[in-house]
Amino acid sequence: MLDAMLTVDLGNSRTKARLWRGRELCVRAEFETGDVEGLARWLERNPVACVALSSVADGERTDAVGHLLKDLAIRFVLAPDSGLVNRTRRPERVGLDRLYAARGALAELGSSAIVCDLGTALTVDAVFQSPRSPDASGAGGDFLGGAIAPGPELCARVLEERTARLPRVTPTPGARALGRDTEEAIAAGCAVGIRGAARALVEGVAREADLVGAPVALTGGAARFLLEPQPFLERNLHPLPELVHRGLLEAAQTSFEAT
Repeated sequence: MLDAMLTVDLGNSRTKARLWRGRELCVRAEFETGDVEGLARWLERNPVACVALSSVADGERTDAVGHLLKDLAIRFVLAPDSGLVNRTRRPERVGLDRLYAARGALAELGSSAIVCDLGTALTVDAVFQSPRSPDASGAGGDFLGGAIAPGPELCARVLEERTARLPRVTPTPGARALGRDTEEAIAAGCAVGIRGAARALVEGVAREADLVGAPVALTGGAARFLLEPQPFLERNLHPLPELVHRGLLEAAQTSFEAT
C-alpha cells in the first residue's frame, strides 16, 4: 500500500480534497469548484506524490484541475477503474461518484449494502459483495443500479424558479410537517419529503435487488436531513461522510499498484 495519497472529488459546486496515509484520513480541504488557484496554493503547502481525481464537473473545469494535479504530483490518475462489475443497462452513463461510493461501502462495511448519498441530488444504489470480492478493499463487487431524485435544496430552488409566487426557502433538517405559512410549508415539503423519498427508495431498491436485510451506508453533504432522526428504522444505518473518497482511494491504490 502507498504511504500517502491525495483524493480529489471535483463536484459541480465544490472541490473536496482529502489527504490519506494508508487508510487513515489526515487532512480535509474544500474549495469552490472554480477556485483552481486556491487549490494550487493549498497543494503547495501540502505536497503529495500520488493523486487521484474524480470529477462530475464540466470538461473545462476537469481539465484545469487535472492539469494542475498532474503537474504537481509524481503519480496521477484520473477516474481510476472502480473495481466493480457494473450491472446497469448503460454502464458508461453511471456517475463516477456513485461507483466510488459503492466501492467505499464495500470496503467500510465488508458486506453488500444500500448506499444513500444525499447532496444536490439523492442517489440510492445497491452494491453486492460477490464471491469475487474476498479482500477488504471492496474490489470485484457488483454495482446493481439504483435511483436518483432531487435533494432538498434543489427542490426548494425549483419551486422558486418554476412558480410565480412561491418564495425561495432554505430547507433545514428537523422541519415540522405541518407548515403554518407558505415558507414553513415549503420547508416541510423539502425536508420531510426527502426523508419519505429516501425511506421509500431504500426499501424499494433493497427489495428489487434482493438485498432485503442489507445495511444502509449514508453519505453526502446533506446527510444530516436523514439523521434527525433517521428514517430507516428497521435497518442498520452507518453514517460514512467520506464514502466517495474512500472508494476513490481504494480504486487508485489498485491502479497505482498495477503499474
